[in-house]
Amino acid sequence: MNNSKFKNGFTLVELVVAIGIFIILMSIAAGGFIQMLRNQRIVASLMAANDNMSLILEIIGREIRTGYNFNKVSNTELEFVNAYDLKVKYRLNEGAIEKGVEYFGITGYSKITADNVLISAFNINVCGKNINGTALGDCGSGGNSYFPRITLGLSITSVEPDVKKLNIFTDIQATISAR
Repeated sequence: MNNSKFKNGFTLVELVVAIGIFIILMSIAAGGFIQMLRNQRIVASLMAANDNMSLILEIIGREIRTGYNFNKVSNTELEFVNAYDLKVKYRLNEGAIEKGVEYFGITGYSKITADNVLISAFNINVCGKNINGTALGDCGSGGNSYFPRITLGLSITSVEPDVKKLNIFTDIQATISAR
């Protein structure tokens, strides 16, 4: 009867093996959880950058639709006169889009993209005709008889270090027609 007491417990070796297996399984689960959190942070930062660029394109598009006298200064700079008869310029500068408004011959620029957005490319294509009849660029077959059309192409990413390390970019393109 005295021996039956000792048969009900665990040996030290069994406890060490059980704890070792438990530690290994918890390490695998924790690693997966940490990777899932990192991926969620990457997706959230890319979504925030995309949302900001959608808003910026809507703001620029609204101003272009009511503007006139379009001029493509360079591949990354567009100028025109807005509905308030102010000369407006949009350009890419150091990874951000800036809006410039000319007052008394001096253009003051301000950054309009969020700090969490990095723009690696900003391409502008202008075609159609201005209101004075001058051709802006070729839109393809019969394109110069149309109202001005401005195509903006952007390549954006987030400034989040994990996103930059993975080199993830989103390309966005919008074509706006002036009224």
